Amino acid sequence: MSDRSDCFRKSENEHGENAIYSRFAFSEGELVYVVQGKPSARRTRESIEIAPEQHVVDDYAVCLNHSFSPNLYLQGRQFFALREIEKGEELTFNYLATETEIASPFTCYATGKSVNSEARQISPESPGKA
Repeated sequence: MSDRSDCFRKSENEHGENAIYSRFAFSEGELVYVVQGKPSARRTRESIEIAPEQHVVDDYAVCLNHSFSPNLYLQGRQFFALREIEKGEELTFNYLATETEIASPFTCYATGKSVNSEARQISPESPGKA
């Protein structure tokens, strides 16, 4: 299954940002979504790094927000449930675990921590990265 877009709804979160919410529950380890789009060497604020020098802009993935306590992890083009995900839960992943550089640094709402290239580290919450 390459497109699970029927599983999500786009809406605003409590911070006024576009966000993606699950339409039903996912089990830990379950494939949640496969990133669509043609890879480019160009990194942008909206792109997701799927491999070295390969960045993709996807209509749904662009609205997956950062979290230091994510419920998704990215492996190549595939997003998997890092833990059980409840129906209606916002879907998030840790940008620092996937991006070799952060195109547009920001401060995380939940923690107040800086999300930038200097803060990048391999996250223990993201088993897809070694």
